[in-house]
Amino acid sequence: MGKSERSLSDLGRRVAALQDQAPEARLDHARGRARLGAAELRARPPTRPLAVRLSAISAAALLAIAIVAGVVMRPRPLQFTLGAGEPGAVGAWLAAPSTAELPIRFSDGSWLLLAPGGRARVAAVDADGAEIALERGALDLSIVHGDHTRWRVRVGPFQVHVIGTRFEIRWDPTAEQLVVALREGAITVSGPVVGDGRAVRAGERLTISPAEGTLQVGALDEAPAPAPAAAIPSAPAPSAPPVEVTPSASAPGPPARVVEAAPPSPHARASAEVTAAPARPAAPDWRALALDARYKEALAAAELEGFDAICAAASAHDLRALGDVARLGGNPARAGQAFTSLRARFPGSPEAAAAAFMLGRIAQDQSKDHAGAAGWFTRSLSERPGGENAAEAAGRLIEAAHEMGDEAGARRAAERYLAAHPSGPHAAYARRVLARGARATP
Repeated sequence: MGKSERSLSDLGRRVAALQDQAPEARLDHARGRARLGAAELRARPPTRPLAVRLSAISAAALLAIAIVAGVVMRPRPLQFTLGAGEPGAVGAWLAAPSTAELPIRFSDGSWLLLAPGGRARVAAVDADGAEIALERGALDLSIVHGDHTRWRVRVGPFQVHVIGTRFEIRWDPTAEQLVVALREGAITVSGPVVGDGRAVRAGERLTISPAEGTLQVGALDEAPAPAPAAAIPSAPAPSAPPVEVTPSASAPGPPARVVEAAPPSPHARASAEVTAAPARPAAPDWRALALDARYKEALAAAELEGFDAICAAASAHDLRALGDVARLGGNPARAGQAFTSLRARFPGSPEAAAAAFMLGRIAQDQSKDHAGAAGWFTRSLSERPGGENAAEAAGRLIEAAHEMGDEAGARRAAERYLAAHPSGPHAAYARRVLARGARATP
């Protein structure tokens, strides 16, 4: 055995002797494997059971599907077109030509037909319906019924609530007369005279006159109620000759006796023939013509009667009607004269506040004097903040400020409008003004 081999043998014997003396120093293979396994687990990322992982994946997929479905299936507001298919704009005034109707078609299949000369606007739309503001004239509506259908028509001081139906509505702002004729379905009318939510039955026609405080109910195919008899005086009926009739012969007492008038003399007969000659027809009354919406003829009749004299002597109600006759009859100067006379003669009255509003409309629509219009609308609102024209005056004030280039004033007017009329006809326009101002702010 060589020297190196003997050295290795000696070393082995010494190690064996040391292990015998200290058993705890021996290598613990089981504990070493345990420590090695723990180190591997700490270095390796934790794993979840397969079922847990599949459940998490499914939940994430369902959440993604729900988000996509919510975006895709969210109901969209109704869209509408005008005439031959021109896209309609919410809040814009619509005027039918004087010789043709204006069709308005909605994406849910509903349609409106604005009669010639009528003026209206689609004030608001959502997925369940629309709000229509009718300023004047007649409107034929066919509304498709659905589970959540909600339509509303604003007409002067009235509101018509619609679920699904076919009906016609006419508003004469001069006579302040509303006519509603329901062909099928169900509607309710709220406002002066009728109160809150008066139901209208199919086949029924309502004629409401707030100024006179009257409500007339008739059948659908009957003609609308004529003008009051007092508006067109009639000649008294000729008197009959005096006849005295005694008690009947069947009753106890003396026999019946009839006393006849003496026959007329030749002179009397000649007088009667002269009296019976056809009377000359009276000049048409401008008020009666206005009730029939014949505004140009009514204005001509008022001129024959004496326009200045009417302004100096008429009642507040008649002056307001006269101003509307002149405005709708195409003479804004005469309309301004009537409304100015009304305000001078009846200051502080509801009619005076309404006249201020109408003067603002004339300035805005006819004269394009937006600064003057803003002044009149502001005056009307200060005199009658809760009056019948308050919402319209506040909305037109936004438009006037914008047309003047006063964007800050338009935003202030928009904020005031939304605070007072959050769902009014100009609400969408007011929000666009505020959004435009927010984008312009750095």
